[in-house]
Amino acid sequence: MSIFRVLFLLTITAFTSVFANQKVVLFNDTSAWYHWGCTGTSTALKEEILELGFDIQAVPINATYALKEVPQFEEFNDLRKFDRFCEENRDTIEAIQNAVAVVITGEGTIHDLRAGPKALLYLAHISKKFFGKHVEIINHSAYPKDDPGLSDFEVEKERAERELEQAQAVYKAIYAELDFIAIREPFSQDEMRKINISSTLSFDCLPLYIRDHYRTKKQIKKKTLVIAGSVAFSETGAEKLCRYLETIAATGFEIKVLIGAAAFPSKDDQSFVSFLKTHCKAPWELVIASSMEEWLDVINQATFLVSGRFHHSIAAFCLNTPFIALNSNTHKVHAICAFLEQAEPLLFSDPQLLDHLLLRTNAIISSPSIDNDTKVTEICQLAERNFDGLKSLVEEDRFSSSASKSCSSF
Repeated sequence: MSIFRVLFLLTITAFTSVFANQKVVLFNDTSAWYHWGCTGTSTALKEEILELGFDIQAVPINATYALKEVPQFEEFNDLRKFDRFCEENRDTIEAIQNAVAVVITGEGTIHDLRAGPKALLYLAHISKKFFGKHVEIINHSAYPKDDPGLSDFEVEKERAERELEQAQAVYKAIYAELDFIAIREPFSQDEMRKINISSTLSFDCLPLYIRDHYRTKKQIKKKTLVIAGSVAFSETGAEKLCRYLETIAATGFEIKVLIGAAAFPSKDDQSFVSFLKTHCKAPWELVIASSMEEWLDVINQATFLVSGRFHHSIAAFCLNTPFIALNSNTHKVHAICAFLEQAEPLLFSDPQLLDHLLLRTNAIISSPSIDNDTKVTEICQLAERNFDGLKSLVEEDRFSSSASKSCSSF
C-alpha cells in the first residue's frame, strides 16, 4: 500500500468520525453464541453502552472468526498486508471508520496465539495505528499462553520459555497501544502486569444482567444436582464424573445436565452429552435451555451445581446456589473462585477426582444456606468499571462542547 493510500484512509476516518453520531463498533459480540451465559454478559454490556448515549454496531464473534487475510503477528505493520485485509473485509473497515470508538469484548477469547485472539488483536492494532480511534478491550481475561508448560527436561523447558516470551512480546506490543483495558479477574490481570501492562480490574458483565433482568426468588428443588461441562473436558476425567453421578443418583438426587444457547451452541457440550449417554449408568435429564430465563431458573432451583464453565459458576454464585467448580482451559475459573472466596476448582486430570467430588458434595449438603448478596453487589460495581473508558469519552465530549460554547460567546 502506498503512503498516499494510508493518508487518504486517515483523512476519510477523521471526516467520518465527526459525523459518526457517537457510534461504538463492538467486536466479538457473543449474544448468540456458545451458551446462555455468554448471551447474558453481552446483553448487559450492550445495555450499559447504550445507557451512556452511544449507538452500537455489534459485530458477532462468528464474524471475527470469518475475517479474511489476517496477517501473522510479525506482519501486523506490513502496509501491503493491511491493504489486502481492507480489500477482503470492507464491512469491517467501514464499521471502524464510522465509529467514534472501537470496543472489543474479549471474554475468554484472548489467550495464546491462535486464530481467534490474533484476529481481535489485529483489529485493535489497526483501529489505533491506521485509523486513530479510541480503542478498548473490556470484559475479558487475557493470557498470553494457556499454560507455559515448563518441563523438567531442559530442551522442552527452553522451548516453552521461548514460546511464552514470544507470546508476551506480542501481547505487550498490542496492549500498550490501547486507550483502555478492563480485565475481569485478578489472575489474568497479574499475568499482564508481568509484561508491564496496566489495566482496570473489572468483572464479567453477567451479574449485571441477573441484577437487572432476573427477579425470580430462590426456589430450591430438593436433591437436585445440575451439571454442566467444560471446555477442558477430558474422557479420563469424565469417566470419574460418571462414577460420581452414579453415586449421587443412588442417594436419591435428581441429575440435570444443562446445555443450550441462543444460537451456535458449544461443540464441547455436545461431546460431553454424547459421552454421558454412552458411559454414565445413572439416570439423568438433559435440559436444553431455550432462554436466559430458563437457564437461570435451572441454576436457581438446583441444590448445587457442578461445572467447569466460567459463566455457570458466576450465575450460581449470584443466585446463592452452591457450586463445585471444575477446571477450564485457562486459569479464569481458578481466578474467580479465589476472588469469590470459593474452593479452588477440581481438575479433570486429578486421579482422585471422584473422592474429592464426594467430599465437596458432603460439605455442601451439610452446610447451611448461603447468602452472597453483599459480594454480588461488589462484583456488579466492578463489572460497571468495564465502561470507565467510554464514560471518559462522554465527559471529554461534554467538556469540548462546553468549551466550544464558551468560546463562541465572545
